[in-house]
Amino acid sequence: MVRLAAILVVMMAVSGCVAARAPVVLTASFDAQAAAFINASGRAKVSGQAFIRQNSGKLLRAVGTDVFLIPRTAYADERIAAIYGDRNRVLGGVQMPDADPLYEQYMRKTIASSGGSFSFDRVADGDYYVVAMIHLPSKFSFRQVPILERVSVQNGRSVRLVMRGY
Repeated sequence: MVRLAAILVVMMAVSGCVAARAPVVLTASFDAQAAAFINASGRAKVSGQAFIRQNSGKLLRAVGTDVFLIPRTAYADERIAAIYGDRNRVLGGVQMPDADPLYEQYMRKTIASSGGSFSFDRVADGDYYVVAMIHLPSKFSFRQVPILERVSVQNGRSVRLVMRGY
């Protein structure tokens, strides 16, 4: 019990080190027509493998977790910029408003395999974000960290990604 209390105190102290930012105010609204290309059938495949490397050197793969293919639109660009900045991992302390419910309907989702691999078939030409969830092992809670890659599909050519989260 004392050990648990000590861990909670350390967690609260560490979480206090991340400065909370002001809530994000989005200026773009979701435009279903701009995102409609996600539903078009194309010739390309977007595939890859997603992982992060812990400080210890151990790889954590996107095993059995969600991977999303999100069409780049003004709304998605603004959300992604607020959440990730110019990085491939989430910025700390971001207070995002809930996404427009239609936004989530205009993305594709798959589940990563046991090796962290994923694949989206029949992808139409266009610019996309690929977001893969990585499970971080913990004794106390279930936590996933999203990592991001930007991808452009052109002329029906398939794209293979290695998502490292750094």
